[in-house]
Formats: sequence, C-alpha cells, structure tokens
Amino acid sequence: MKLKNIYLLIFPALVFMSSCIYEDGPKMSFRSKKARVVNSWYIDKAYEAGVDKTDAYKSAFVNYKLDLKTDDNYSLNYKAYNLLDYSEKGTWKLSDDNLYIVFKPNNTTQENKSKILRLKNHEAWVIVNVNNKDVELHLRD
Repeated sequence: MKLKNIYLLIFPALVFMSSCIYEDGPKMSFRSKKARVVNSWYIDKAYEAGVDKTDAYKSAFVNYKLDLKTDDNYSLNYKAYNLLDYSEKGTWKLSDDNLYIVFKPNNTTQENKSKILRLKNHEAWVIVNVNNKDVELHLRD
C-alpha cells in the first residue's frame, strides 16, 4: 500500500478520535459538537454532590424544555413548582475550548455557562449552577 493511502486512512481516524473532549464521552463522534448540542432537551436526572435529586428538580422545573436552535438562539420554558410559568429566550454558543455552552438571555449582558460532561446525539450531561449549587443535569431529547 502506498504511503499516501495510509495517510488517507489514518488522518480521518485521528480527527474523529480527537473530536471528543468531554469527561464522560463519547470517545468518538461523526457529528460536530454544535450538531449534537442543537436539540430540544428535557431533564432526565439531577444530582447535587453526587446525590440523586431528580424528583426535587422535576417538581421544581415542571415540563422543563430547553430548545437550542441552529441559528444560535435558545428558549427555556418550565412551570416553577407547577405554579408559575417561566420563559427565557436568548442566544447560545459553545465556548472557544468547546467545554461550555454559554447562554446570554435577551435584554441582559449576563452570561451563564454550563460545563459539558457528556455530549451525545440524544443525551447531554452538564453542570449548571442553581441557587449557588453545582448541579449535574442529565438531559435527554
């Protein structure tokens, strides 16, 4: 086999193997990070300091839905404690190192970051700050 053919086989494998930088994977993906982020996300599990708090978060954020769109806009909707409707819109982007999703709500200069731990096509694990506590959210589509 010619050296050129070997490079053609090895180069794509190296690119795909280095495409994931997240603690919990995946090890390899054929979709870009942005393509994997763009989705409608719902809370599947929630953990505070390793303790399962899923029921508490699903009660506090009823019908939680985070829509990340290809045009870099997002919307977040839920019903707080099943009493008050909450809605937020703004823009989102991946940080330069692709380790965070950065949210900028409309009509504010504040940015909120979510650290990405796992990013698959139908599953994402992120760390968010809720009431000054780091919470690990497992999201699904």
